[in-house]
Amino acid sequence: MTARRAYLFMALHVSCAAMTYVLGKWAADAFADPEALVFARSVGAALFLLALSLTVIPRPTFTRREWLQVAALGVLVVGLNQYPFLRGLEDTVPAHPSLIYALTPVLVMVLVCAWKRRWPKPLAVFGVVASFAGVIVLLRPWESDAAFAELRRGDLWICLALVMWAIYTVAATPLMRRHDPRTVTAWSLILGGVLFVPFGVSDFVALDLDAIPWRGWVGLAWMCCITSTVMMLLWNAMLRHLGPVQVAICANAQPVATALLAAALASAGWLSGDQDLGLLFWLGTVLVLAGVTLVQLRRDPGAPARTSPEDPRSNAPR
Repeated sequence: MTARRAYLFMALHVSCAAMTYVLGKWAADAFADPEALVFARSVGAALFLLALSLTVIPRPTFTRREWLQVAALGVLVVGLNQYPFLRGLEDTVPAHPSLIYALTPVLVMVLVCAWKRRWPKPLAVFGVVASFAGVIVLLRPWESDAAFAELRRGDLWICLALVMWAIYTVAATPLMRRHDPRTVTAWSLILGGVLFVPFGVSDFVALDLDAIPWRGWVGLAWMCCITSTVMMLLWNAMLRHLGPVQVAICANAQPVATALLAAALASAGWLSGDQDLGLLFWLGTVLVLAGVTLVQLRRDPGAPARTSPEDPRSNAPR
């Protein structure tokens, strides 16, 4: 993957992510039951991906053991990641999860180092401390106001979703390098959706669909067609050629992009309530991004080894 294409993929991913936090908030507010929303999102994405499997997504050639690995990735990315994400988004504001997800490179680095039994460099340790300090500022445990307590509860659900996403990023990398990332993406989401059916179908059937406003359907459609497909395909295509910490760099720009989008939509009346974009939010943003930058000032232990100048992977941004 050339540097130009890698940066293009990252820019597209950031733009789609900013819209996901806002439109996902619409859907989370519209659907009273998060289990029903995850069910609708996973089934919609699975059907969309099955249609693409007949055209742009190659047929799977997994071994029996790899099918089990794909199913496990599906459980991670649907049940264990999407549910806490949408559950938390119901209580928090769009800018908060975007900042929390900016911690992705930090958690990925910690997981990779733990897997390889390597202690991170001192600079990376300082980065981890700074990043988590930024999250503490965002969560503000000293605040006892009921409204902010609701935001904090949502943020804690988002933190759980982030942990699952970081595990998925590391766990998916070897499989992405052995198979086409489009195939791995599609079938992990399809199997994840199938495995989630018993947990969400009854909640979805019990919903009053006529009571769901159009914004909820727009948010659901965006998550099915863009978040769970286009963004996943971009993410996994990058994982095939870059290290997991490198890929996670595109999370750095998400907090600023999402905050600006949320502020613009709130000013236009498209988002209601206080978006919590005050001084403490930006202080937390500075700490998190400073910490993430320190973590990334090191060679990615999960990156593919350089082979020769002609190897296209050697042109990847470092």
